[in-house]
Amino acid sequence: MQVSSTVRKWSAGVALFAIVASGVGVAAVMIYGSVTAPKPSERAAAPRTTLAPRPPKVPTPVEFAVGVIVTEQTCVPAGPCSYKYTIEPKYIGLHPLPETPFTVFYEVLGGNEPQKGEFTVHKDQAQILKDVVLQGPPGAQLKANVMSVAG
Repeated sequence: MQVSSTVRKWSAGVALFAIVASGVGVAAVMIYGSVTAPKPSERAAAPRTTLAPRPPKVPTPVEFAVGVIVTEQTCVPAGPCSYKYTIEPKYIGLHPLPETPFTVFYEVLGGNEPQKGEFTVHKDQAQILKDVVLQGPPGAQLKANVMSVAG
C-alpha cells in the first residue's frame, strides 16, 4: 500500500506541475505576441473588395407583392355585394428599378370572377387606379396575384 500512495503523490505532483507550466506558457505567448505584433499603422492594408451595385433591370412577377384594400362594400339583401378596392403594390426585389417605365399585370381574386388589372411604374412611382369596383359574395376576401411584368 505504501508504494501506491507514493505513486499517487508523484502523479498528482506531475499533474500540478503540468497545469502550472501550461498556464505560464500561454501567458508568455500572449505577452510575447502582443509585444511583437505590428501596430495597426504598420500593418499592410488588405485591399477591400466592395460588391458592385446590381444593374437596374425589369423585375419579375415574384418581385412584387400587391395588397388589396377594400375601401367600400355595399351588399343588397339576399344578393351579391359590390366592393370598391384600391391596390397597394410593393416592390420587394433586390436590384434597382430601371429608369424606363414598365407595366405590372395582376388579377384580383375573391370576387365572382377574377378581375384583371395593371399599373405602370416609372422610376419608383406606381400609377394605380383607386376605388375599382368588383362584384362578389358577402364576406369576400380579395387578394391580388401578379401575373407578368412587361417593359
